[in-house]
Amino acid sequence: MGTLLTLGLLVPAFGYVLNRVFGPANRLSVRVMGPAAILVAFVCFLVAAVANGTGATDFVLYRWLDQGPGALSGLPVPLVNFDLYLDPLSGVMTLVISGVGFLIHAYAAGYMDEENDADYARFFAHMNLFIFSMLLLVLAHNFVFLVIGWALVGLSSYLLIGFYNQRPSAVLAARKAFVMNVIGDVGIVIASFIALRSVGSLGFDQLFRVISGPGLAGNAAEAMGFFLLVGAVAKSAQVPLHTWLPDAMEGPTPVSALIHAATMVTAGVYLIARMHPLYAAAPAAATTAAFLGGFTALMAALIACVQHDIKRVLAYSTMSQIGYMFFAVSIGAEVAGIFHLMTHAFFKALLFLAAGNVIHALGGEQDMRQMGGLWTRLRTTRWLFLIGTFALAGLMPLSGFFSKDEIISAGFTQGPAHPVGGIVLLLVAGLTAFYMIRAFLITFMGEAQGVAVEQAHEASGLMIVPPVVLVFLASFGGLVQPGFWHLLSDYLDSALGRTVEATDGRALLTALLSTVAVLVGMFVAYGMYSRAPQARASRRQNPVLERAFFWDQAYAVAVVSPLRHLGRSLERVVEWPLIIGITDAAGRISVRAGQQVRRAQSGYLRSYAMVFAAAALVIVVAAGWQAR
Repeated sequence: MGTLLTLGLLVPAFGYVLNRVFGPANRLSVRVMGPAAILVAFVCFLVAAVANGTGATDFVLYRWLDQGPGALSGLPVPLVNFDLYLDPLSGVMTLVISGVGFLIHAYAAGYMDEENDADYARFFAHMNLFIFSMLLLVLAHNFVFLVIGWALVGLSSYLLIGFYNQRPSAVLAARKAFVMNVIGDVGIVIASFIALRSVGSLGFDQLFRVISGPGLAGNAAEAMGFFLLVGAVAKSAQVPLHTWLPDAMEGPTPVSALIHAATMVTAGVYLIARMHPLYAAAPAAATTAAFLGGFTALMAALIACVQHDIKRVLAYSTMSQIGYMFFAVSIGAEVAGIFHLMTHAFFKALLFLAAGNVIHALGGEQDMRQMGGLWTRLRTTRWLFLIGTFALAGLMPLSGFFSKDEIISAGFTQGPAHPVGGIVLLLVAGLTAFYMIRAFLITFMGEAQGVAVEQAHEASGLMIVPPVVLVFLASFGGLVQPGFWHLLSDYLDSALGRTVEATDGRALLTALLSTVAVLVGMFVAYGMYSRAPQARASRRQNPVLERAFFWDQAYAVAVVSPLRHLGRSLERVVEWPLIIGITDAAGRISVRAGQQVRRAQSGYLRSYAMVFAAAALVIVVAAGWQAR
């Protein structure tokens, strides 16, 4: 078991090293090693998950530091161990990360084929590093390695978003993502200090034992919950630290699929689910997380309704769906949240890869208003995108229907201010159906909008097979928890506890309401965009929604501009007169002192002999004076 976990974690890291060092000289090896490293990891975790069953295995690779005797057991408490923890929750996460990650890697082998050898190797090296970082994050069982994995995910996302480093917009987007994520990193580091002070250990087990036993003193649980929430909000792009995610579309499409579908943005959801004992003891933090999730789900869905960039529509859709998951794991419906995390990975990866086929066929065009007429030209991709659209909208019997309905049902009976949560999520379901049908009609229907569309052709096999596999998963992935049996909840029971499940009557009512909301959204979108969709999309939209509720402008006024003015003032008042001025003055003094000393170097032997005699005389006089 330990060997499988270690191998599954380290193979992507080896892939990073091999691709970075040897890849530029051998393109074929990169084409094979990049995806193969993730496939090997998936097989390792699949075998380990089957062997582990519903148990929990804490495999200690290295015993690092021990604290004194524990207050509960009297035995030495591990302060920090390098251990890999496999339970049903981390098992699901590792399989989703490596499984969907492999399909995206395989797709990228064809999508990135036009890059030169050095960039091709660099791309797959950083993709492998990204997978390694996410696996380390979900397998960590203490705050130290959680922080390391968390930070490495931020670093690798920075490298991938800024892959086209010759574009200023890509560099700015990468920097923005990095800064936002560092804010989250600081929150988790502070939470780890609170855990160390309150529990005497950085391990999760000891924290949970204290919470379930005597409890944390004072407001430590709430403080930890809020600081961990900062990290989760930043990584999962929830309000107010969400503005980096739409800009992350500057990276290649496979990067967008990897960040949005199976890895980075789900890390915050995983963190709250992993820390569910803590949030059960911190109701204020949990309620805050639920409100943020619900608000983000609604706000992002509204913004997606007016976007013109096909990848930005999917980006705001991701924010909205992560809001669903946040809401679920914060109100005690953790299984529903993880279920939606899994199905979302399937259909959102499918949508991004299908969008990538469209962009590839149009020579990099991402504006849907410049598309149209692709229904007859991309005969496979059109069905890939349409099935992904139906799955994301939650149309029965696709996977999104089952997972989304569980969260909506929980919103009616659990959480703050219920049933308002369920009503809001129903509205979001209708909006989701609207903006996805809108995107489909603008992209594939109507008249062709240029020469690029007229010349568009279907992608190669490497760019078709992975989305076809994802179509199968997006269609049938919901059968692990279809309502009348509970395979996923039974599996996750030991890790998350038994979730309150909807009665048959309530589940049927929720299904009917959500289906009505989805159909209304679809029909409204069809009525608005079935005729001349590109012309309709070109009309001026709501300026508040087009500007994404002015979040970027607000940050520019409240944060960026004041810091820039402060920096310029400090440069003028402190840096130039003090730091640079003192440094320059020290340099001038050294130069002048050297010039004076240089005069003593005359080259005459008599001068040196006189200096030697004077020095000897001084030494003799000083020695005699000391003897007295």
